[in-house]
Amino acid sequence: MPDYDPTVRTRTLARIVGPYLLIVALALYLRLATLATFFTSFMQDEGLVFVAGAFTLMVGLTVLVAHHHWTSISAGVISLIGILATVKGAALIIAPQFGSQLTADIVETQTIMLGAIAFEAIMGLWLTFVGWRPRS
Repeated sequence: MPDYDPTVRTRTLARIVGPYLLIVALALYLRLATLATFFTSFMQDEGLVFVAGAFTLMVGLTVLVAHHHWTSISAGVISLIGILATVKGAALIIAPQFGSQLTADIVETQTIMLGAIAFEAIMGLWLTFVGWRPRS
């Protein structure tokens, strides 16, 4: 088995997470007018919330197992995303009502939503750059 190289692991996950964040940020921005209705109806379907939580939990745990180091800023961001995804997935399964209220509060405040979208887009651009830039 090859040695574990944290830099390669960070770049690999940045290649996945960066474009994902960019695509989600773009989709959220393009659907900004309908997000409140969309997320409210989504959070009312308990089965759908449970399945989304289970997948989110699995992705978060996978990132945590594959990437658990803080050797650089980009490595820390990837590890933090894994932690946040794990917590979010667990919360959606265990306490969906908390997520429902928090989601409603966020999507109903357009300034917060635009800020979150901008932050996600910036993180996505940065991680995409980190993952796909030529090695020096």
